Amino acid sequence: MKIVVTGGAGYVGSYLFYKLYQEKHEMYSLDNNTTGDYMRLIDVVAEPGHLVVGDIRDFELLDSLFEGADVIVHLAAIPGLVRCNENPDEAISVNVFGTYQVLEAARRHSVQKVIFSSSAASYGVPKILPVKEDHPLNPMNLYGVTKLAGEKLMRVYHDNFDMETVTLRFGNIYGVGLFSKDNTVIPKFVKLGLGGKPLTIYGDGSSTREYVHVDDIVQSIEKVISSTGIGGEVYNVGAHSVKIREIADIVSRNIFEANGVQIDSTNLPERVGETKYLEYDYSKIISELGYKPSWDVDRGIRQLIEYFSRD
Repeated sequence: MKIVVTGGAGYVGSYLFYKLYQEKHEMYSLDNNTTGDYMRLIDVVAEPGHLVVGDIRDFELLDSLFEGADVIVHLAAIPGLVRCNENPDEAISVNVFGTYQVLEAARRHSVQKVIFSSSAASYGVPKILPVKEDHPLNPMNLYGVTKLAGEKLMRVYHDNFDMETVTLRFGNIYGVGLFSKDNTVIPKFVKLGLGGKPLTIYGDGSSTREYVHVDDIVQSIEKVISSTGIGGEVYNVGAHSVKIREIADIVSRNIFEANGVQIDSTNLPERVGETKYLEYDYSKIISELGYKPSWDVDRGIRQLIEYFSRD
């Protein structure tokens, strides 16, 4: 099977590429290497030309790369609230127009399936917890708006061109794949704690997030790739909803057990534009695709402590 991953040099993309390559799929990646890095894949991929540096807004490049493809996994994006707010033109151009370009190139080559990585940001402030896929969509920041726009494009291409498009709304991703990023709360807390610094909590620490290990994110994508008859569907991908202060406690406890160092926490004002409480109902992907989370937060934090301790 020929599979193209956009954003394949990134955190999730590189790990997905690696696992699918090990399973003997014909793998290609497209990434502009702004935040990603192919150095983690170069030693793995034997065939030259399969790790492509380029932009998803370059239609000619997409057109050549998608020829003969069976599946496109579209992960490339300007991520997160802060980066989108700081670069709104770029966020809309990449996340919305870029997604259109991916879909249009896929349509021209009759690609069987396109998988889109979306986010809990599409929901905005939850009205009912846990959040199901049919919850009202009312994003409260630009990042969420661009992700919702991408979802709508996916649906349009399914409805109008009979393309099997599937959207996955990921929770807060953490853990070690080929590497770990450190700009989300769990790895950030681990790095702060290992450096002997207090863990910074915005607000009173009662905020909750849906945390999903990168292994389980990749598992969910593989489930979609191997499933049929799910065109137009949207799935929450979750694992554990945990309060921020509980994350801080777990990190502190595990660092103390590993190094004997006591880590404190400090509270700062809440950040504007962030959802306070989030808990997923992800029973749909369990029942329909057989997804089953394999990592709990405590185990994932211990993995991160070991990983960052080696740096």
